[in-house]
Amino acid sequence: MVTIGIPFYNSQDFLEEAILSVIEQSFTNWQLILIDDGSTDNSLSIAKNYEKQDFRIKVVSDGVNKGLAYRLNEIAQLTTTQFLVRMDADDIMHPIKIEKQLELLRGNDFIDVLGTNTYTLDQEGMVSGIRYAIQSEKDTLVKVASFVHPTIMARTKWFLDNPYDNNAIRMEDAELWYRTKGKYNFYMQTTPLFFYREFGSGYYMKYWKSLEGRNYILKKYNNAFFWLKYYFKVFFKMLVYRVFGLLGWEQYLLNKRNDIVFKTKKQNFKSYLDAQT
Repeated sequence: MVTIGIPFYNSQDFLEEAILSVIEQSFTNWQLILIDDGSTDNSLSIAKNYEKQDFRIKVVSDGVNKGLAYRLNEIAQLTTTQFLVRMDADDIMHPIKIEKQLELLRGNDFIDVLGTNTYTLDQEGMVSGIRYAIQSEKDTLVKVASFVHPTIMARTKWFLDNPYDNNAIRMEDAELWYRTKGKYNFYMQTTPLFFYREFGSGYYMKYWKSLEGRNYILKKYNNAFFWLKYYFKVFFKMLVYRVFGLLGWEQYLLNKRNDIVFKTKKQNFKSYLDAQT
């Protein structure tokens, strides 16, 4: 059995699609833990409705907003299966994602954390590109230093041994990769098996809201050069996104984050779900 953990906060617009993408997995021996982080919209009702319909779904809610890192650690503590899958409430898994990741993890003990390549979605749910270019059809598995965070799967023990830092607000993933990458083997499947929502609407605020976490990390690592460089790089990005946002060009910048950009003939993500990649 595999556990999928989805923390959510005011995610009523996309949570149902995320849940359905779990239910529609080709691998069916799973448990889904949905953890509410003090939502004030209809998200909790949506989650509870699916809990009533499927015994594999468990909803946890204490009515308090404690932050993403806290909830991710809570999911690991609640997990009783050998493997744990991380996912966000506004993203979508390809139907064979769990099957393919589990196959690789079981067959390769040297892999500690496994992510996947990902399609990106715009505001209308259209596929706008692929994050990483595939150099060769033979390169199905590559070693990496970081991930698109919600694509990862690992043994539950790894998450318990390496908890997220609650003080690294909106930086919990980057801090975790930095802290663990020299000790563990990180790999990514080059096949895109995930749909990651990324669209422009005040996107610069994501960088702004992470400043507290960045300041904390600078202090934690004694102003290490890596983090100083990272800090100024992100600050510059925030300014650029602000300018492009004022001009209405944020989506252009977001699309440029992809190695492969679909400029024409975009298709809705649902047209990709039947493709047995």
